[in-house]
Amino acid sequence: MKIQEKPKDILENILRQYETGDKVLFQLRHKSMLHVDLSRGYQYLEDGSLNESYVEECLQKAVEVYNFMKYSDNLLVVYEDSYGKDNEAEKKFLESTLIGITEYDTYKLKWQFPINKDDLPMHRDEEIYTCTRHIYHVKKVNIEKLFPKIILSDIGGEMDFCSSVFIIDINSNCIFHLYDDRGLYLFASEERYLTNVWGEFHDSISRDNRDFKIEVNNLYWIDGKKDDPDDLCLHGDIEVIIGEEKLSCSCTASAAALRMLKTLSEDHLLTKGEQMLPCCGFFMIPNETLDEVEISGCDNGVDWTVLHDDGMIRLITEKGNTVYIYYLQYKEEVLRFVNVVEEYYKKSLPKNIPADEFERNGYIAFWNEWNRRRG
Repeated sequence: MKIQEKPKDILENILRQYETGDKVLFQLRHKSMLHVDLSRGYQYLEDGSLNESYVEECLQKAVEVYNFMKYSDNLLVVYEDSYGKDNEAEKKFLESTLIGITEYDTYKLKWQFPINKDDLPMHRDEEIYTCTRHIYHVKKVNIEKLFPKIILSDIGGEMDFCSSVFIIDINSNCIFHLYDDRGLYLFASEERYLTNVWGEFHDSISRDNRDFKIEVNNLYWIDGKKDDPDDLCLHGDIEVIIGEEKLSCSCTASAAALRMLKTLSEDHLLTKGEQMLPCCGFFMIPNETLDEVEISGCDNGVDWTVLHDDGMIRLITEKGNTVYIYYLQYKEEVLRFVNVVEEYYKKSLPKNIPADEFERNGYIAFWNEWNRRRG
């Protein structure tokens, strides 16, 4: 007889897919996550009473997003009493919305808020809290009954479900977290589960695409030529917008595109000779297996820092301006630029591959790495 896996073990296995330990789930961050705003309206009317149409709009959007995810009938529902208040009324109500409960687990875990070294002592919360976690293995959730209570939690509702309920599809590992009327988070251990969400609910995703933009103003080969089969490196006039700052450079566009492709999986720090928009990028040093290349150039160019930071991408310009954007947003914009560069190569005359072995291997390694990172 097959022994059924305990909900706690299932949750721990899922969290391993997110490369995180057993932590309170409202602190979960991952590169494949999205925040969806539920409404642009206001919670209260002029007389101070609750805006019922606002609540209904929030509910409709939350239900729409949940249904769009097409969850299976193999679910984990996690309810976290983060401060150990033993909210029995909330627990009983939650259970009344769960359909087909097959297993239940509960246990306690310690947690605390992250401490930032730059925070003033008065702003630091160093207390260690005890969370009581309840986990249910269920077939379905009555979201029409549960979601209104969560939405009302922070705007006069009778129950407190703020940041405490997580619905997880065991088959896909996707996590749906409606935290209150302000919005919901979606997490996926594989980004393919969120790409359609990004397209369908783009206007409700709360990060602004204007925070990061790559504009290709012109592309050309050496000396401004529209075609040159002997020039292996594509050049161009590129403008990158990071927040309110515009960075422009006549650069080696092919090297810039590969450098940005690398940042989809690696951090990039300000580096002379390896700028994000490099003036020169013709000296390509291949590795032994010809699947990676180091592109070296002069000290001229435009650079910025790219950091993978707690599920987000942090961009820092040389002037110190900082912008946070979603990984999916960053990847979308980088790949758009990469595709423009690649398409220009395809429409140009075939390249004359160098007779020199070092130069030839550098060019081969360039495209091998390009195709591997582009996927």
